[in-house]
Amino acid sequence: MKTDFIRKPLDLPSDEWIQAPLAYQGGPAVLPEDVRKTNFPIITKEDVIQMLVSIQQDGDKVVEEFQEAYRQYVGANYAIATASGTSSLHLALVGAGVQPGDEVIVPAFTFIATAQAVVAAKAIPIFVDIDPVTYCLDPSKVEDAITRKTKAIMPVHVHGLPADLPALSGIANQYSLRLVEDASHAHSASIHGRLAGSIGDSAGQSLMADKNFPVGGEGGIAFFKEKEDYKRALDFLNTSGIDYRMSWIAAAFGLSQLDRLPYYDAIRARNAAYLTKALAETKLFSGPHVPGGYKHSYNMYRVKLSPERLGLDDLEDFRVKDAIQQLIQLEGVYAREWQNVPIPGHLPFQNRKGFGNGYPFTLSDRKDFGYDVNRFPVTLNMLRNSLTICRELRTPIEYERIQAYALAFKKIDANPHIIRELVERGGGELKSPYERDARLG
Repeated sequence: MKTDFIRKPLDLPSDEWIQAPLAYQGGPAVLPEDVRKTNFPIITKEDVIQMLVSIQQDGDKVVEEFQEAYRQYVGANYAIATASGTSSLHLALVGAGVQPGDEVIVPAFTFIATAQAVVAAKAIPIFVDIDPVTYCLDPSKVEDAITRKTKAIMPVHVHGLPADLPALSGIANQYSLRLVEDASHAHSASIHGRLAGSIGDSAGQSLMADKNFPVGGEGGIAFFKEKEDYKRALDFLNTSGIDYRMSWIAAAFGLSQLDRLPYYDAIRARNAAYLTKALAETKLFSGPHVPGGYKHSYNMYRVKLSPERLGLDDLEDFRVKDAIQQLIQLEGVYAREWQNVPIPGHLPFQNRKGFGNGYPFTLSDRKDFGYDVNRFPVTLNMLRNSLTICRELRTPIEYERIQAYALAFKKIDANPHIIRELVERGGGELKSPYERDARLG
């Protein structure tokens, strides 16, 4: 029988590892290849028992039980469990009153589902650049994007850090716009104690298997503040014939996983805090910025690179990033790109074929939709100068593993001459991230 159980313990970390030759040079990797795997979600006897109980119940009742339990956890007024994160975003937009031909402001940096959900609502996504510190939608740039057709602002809590909802809410109120959260990365994230998903007029959230809070396979949930918006979303489901229902199997798994979510959150917060403190001791690396009163859920952990602090600023920054990625992965830490092209640079928005014959883009009288990626310099700079740790921090990993991660980054920081050597040997074939074919994730 095949098992995911890791049968070999990690070595206890030692600061001496920093001075060892890099794995690239033939030295020992910080994390040997046979102990690099992390598992998430964790399947326990509670999950099995919940599944055995739920299989004897009416499937719709199981979904309703999960829907109500998670609604209460988040603190939202109304909720609809859905089959996926994208469908939840679609419902959140429809519930907020987005109509065909409306414009919805979204960040240029997110997963493509954010903008595709706008198109699913037969509306037009209008992209705005991100804040250079938080990587979320920049409120200072939103007003310039508002037109008479703007219906909603849709911030994304990227990587699990809530966007600046107080500022965005002020703008939305000033212009009589709806505020729709994309909380797909932000399970348990909060602003001054209010959980993401409960703050805007509506919200969509993915609950797929690789999120911090996973259900069994694919799933999502839409939240609503006002009863009118909730009823509008329900009416849409009843009249459109679209089946967005969550599977009872997904809901059953979600019920048992929900009990462990606070524990997962606490372990991730502890590990992220440790890594951020360790990176602050390096010149090359720094961890995410978290504003006061904000709680980051660390669905992903983005590491900022500062080559100039190691005297590498004469080299092209994206080549430095590529060299660092090669070195850190050889040490056993899977820091990588997550997205390489701003979302307006992806083919669905470059081609604008929509549902066929260009619909819904043909509902707009715009000649220029603003989808040239060069309009988003902050996003481009971030893509050139950062790497992301994804799945590896979601699981409740051992304390010695997060220590090993920190030591791996410190080991790279201690070898700027190797970074330079890799860049100079690389040749001129490498393109900047956003000059390559766009990838999802």
